Amino acid sequence: MLRTVARPCRVFLPLLALAVASCSSSETVDQQSKLAASTAQAAVLVSDAWLAGAAPSRYASSALQSFAKTLADAGRQVESVSPSDEAKRDELAKALSRLSNAAKQAKNAVEAEQHAEAAQAQQELRAAQGDLATAYRQYFSPGR
Repeated sequence: MLRTVARPCRVFLPLLALAVASCSSSETVDQQSKLAASTAQAAVLVSDAWLAGAAPSRYASSALQSFAKTLADAGRQVESVSPSDEAKRDELAKALSRLSNAAKQAKNAVEAEQHAEAAQAQQELRAAQGDLATAYRQYFSPGR
């Protein structure tokens, strides 16, 4: 009796593990993408407040540094998943890297009190937000 139960379990358990792993990968990508989207929006708002003179440089710089780190961490999390489509995963990671770099540029501009560069970094953040949205839609679109 034990042998008849063990045989189907040997076949079923690897399939179950594969299914769980693929769900976890999708959930990780989804969670990290959503975290990145909200973090990027916060970075835009902080840089906007600093440019308007409504946020102190020390606060804006610290916040933008934190946002850049969060975005870089999200990118590493996405890169670490086992993708069903590596090209789609890589596009998401690329968008996250672009967001992190733009947040770093904004931080550096704020620290240097360079308004033009901060405005440019803010525009880069907005463009990278569009890249993230596009990569997210493509990653989760069926049949592509």
